[in-house]
Amino acid sequence: MRGESPEQVADLLLQAPGLQGLQGPTICNVYNRTPEATNAEHHFYAATICVRKKQLYSAVKALQKLGGSGVLVQPMTYIFDEEPERWTKLLISLGLDPAKSNGNGAAH
Repeated sequence: MRGESPEQVADLLLQAPGLQGLQGPTICNVYNRTPEATNAEHHFYAATICVRKKQLYSAVKALQKLGGSGVLVQPMTYIFDEEPERWTKLLISLGLDPAKSNGNGAAH
């Protein structure tokens, strides 16, 4: 995506419905060299976001509308994030202390 800064690109994505990702987008500089430039320029940014499969087409269209191009899609097999809220609720409903669980329901 083209932009003035990583923050400006992140702001665009955070304001667009469905483009926020899990906790927000990851934005990285993309350095390119134009024929007229002698040094690398960096007003291009790579944005990484996670979207549900059902929302993929609308997310691609939204990215394109914001100036994104070259959209790459990779399937996610696993997402290792913080302890899921529903897992914590399940442990509590079973009378187990989530703070003492090792992730599989067993106590330490």
